[in-house]
Amino acid sequence: MTNDLAQSIIATANQRNVYFLWSGGNDSNFLLRTILKYDINSVCKLKVVTIPFPQHVYSPEKMRDNVNFFADLNIDFQALNTEEQINDSVPYSKACLFCKTIRRARFLEYYEPLQKKDDLIITGHNLSDLMSYYAELCIFQLDKTSVSREERFLEVTNKFLRIYRTEFETDIFRPLIDMSNVSIQRQLDCVTEEDSIEITTQKCYWADQRKRLLQEYFTKANILSDFETVKRLLEVNFSMPSIEEFRKLPFDTYLV
Repeated sequence: MTNDLAQSIIATANQRNVYFLWSGGNDSNFLLRTILKYDINSVCKLKVVTIPFPQHVYSPEKMRDNVNFFADLNIDFQALNTEEQINDSVPYSKACLFCKTIRRARFLEYYEPLQKKDDLIITGHNLSDLMSYYAELCIFQLDKTSVSREERFLEVTNKFLRIYRTEFETDIFRPLIDMSNVSIQRQLDCVTEEDSIEITTQKCYWADQRKRLLQEYFTKANILSDFETVKRLLEVNFSMPSIEEFRKLPFDTYLV
């Protein structure tokens, strides 16, 4: 599986400007290890981009260590700090949206002056994420009956695209949508502490409140266990938007 993943990334990233969004979570850590193990940075112009927000999750010491680590590999590493703050006074129901808004805005501030045609932005969305998105569609019956519902519908369904071509002719690439949290964790369990690459020190305070916890039900029940099944259910029960419809929203809506 790892070799297939690497070949998929190489084929998509070859000779392109690549921005890899490294959050420090399991998905992005696994992707980063794959990129480095297979020397994928040798076939593209790679930038590893981290937005250390919320700040309590990230280790300043590890961030400094990684500046040196990537410099030794001749890889461009960007830590995009922000003066914005979030604390436990933020309601659980609003925290994740607030965080996503800050992270998107900070990435755009960095990326827009550099943006070029055929850029590739790699994100770590995986199969378990799609399971929870599908559950959200079913439970909340998202549709196009209001602006807010349509925007969330577009945001969620876009994540089912392995590659999304934006209106700026850049691509958002999600190479992990065939892999679940469980399969990714199995791969990470084989990594020794000495070989691990980390930037986080603790779990996000708001993590247990995320709708994404619905994915745990599907994992334990062993249903919706492959990408084609999940995508087919989406297409049968909901109307997949067209590229033109997706482009109603700014492309950064689909990044995190």
